[in-house]
Amino acid sequence: MAEIRLQQILVPLDGSLEAECVLPYLRDLAPKFNAKVHVLAVGIGQRTRRVNRLLEDYIAKIAQELRQQDIKAEAAVVYGTTADMILEFAQNQKVDLILMATHGLSGVSRWWLGSVTEKVVSASPTPIMLVQATRPERHETTSKKSIERILVPLDGSELGQAALPYAEMLTLKTGAALDLLHVVAPPGAIEASLLTGPDWVKLIQVLQKAGEDYLKEMVRQLSERGIKATYEVVTGEPADKIVQYAEAKRVSLIAMSTHGRTGLARWVMGSVADKVVHGASMPVWLVRSSKMLTPKARS
Repeated sequence: MAEIRLQQILVPLDGSLEAECVLPYLRDLAPKFNAKVHVLAVGIGQRTRRVNRLLEDYIAKIAQELRQQDIKAEAAVVYGTTADMILEFAQNQKVDLILMATHGLSGVSRWWLGSVTEKVVSASPTPIMLVQATRPERHETTSKKSIERILVPLDGSELGQAALPYAEMLTLKTGAALDLLHVVAPPGAIEASLLTGPDWVKLIQVLQKAGEDYLKEMVRQLSERGIKATYEVVTGEPADKIVQYAEAKRVSLIAMSTHGRTGLARWVMGSVADKVVHGASMPVWLVRSSKMLTPKARS
């Protein structure tokens, strides 16, 4: 397994308080990993426009405030299409994590954060931590939010395990509790119509047993690496069950693979992850499996 690092974090901001909802998490994570932080804004049109001067001043101010809190931070303003510039900057700087808000409409550059975030998530090979955009109270502008409990949903496939090494890294650094969850998704209507009552019950039991055996093995492997984890197998619609579990257990972070179609429960991870991001109140750390990345063709 390749070493997981968190040495450089990219934080795109648009000048809005909603986008700044990521900063409390950054203030907690960056010092733990001694990470360098890139505070990035994407300007509109000509650099000489007043809105861009305001944006440059704003980004410089945020970076300065972070440095005063002993966080290594640099400010950068680039120009172009917002999502494309975020992706290009992340690639050029070889960042290990993009930390950004999910949605909102405000700020001096007036991003529509939902659209920008979706484009970044769909194209980024870099892990992304998404925080539900909220307007923080004034006392929260310099606060920290720690990660105390991490949920990793697993579908039984290797692709679905892409986020697990990152959860391990976070657990070791933060001391957070680690929960593994497997959701048995019942067969669709066509398959169900072919089964009688006893056959249906037997199928679900077989799937649940397979899920338990899989998670037990994952827990065993984690234990060998010095990480204690708990696990649970539930039945239902994967995204709904993930969100319900996270809310009930007061999870601080959900870490999951962005896509892949395989595994014991045959999740479509892209669809599940999308529903979880939109339904969960806590941040979601999305990781794309290296096996799903296709190199860009050389021009």
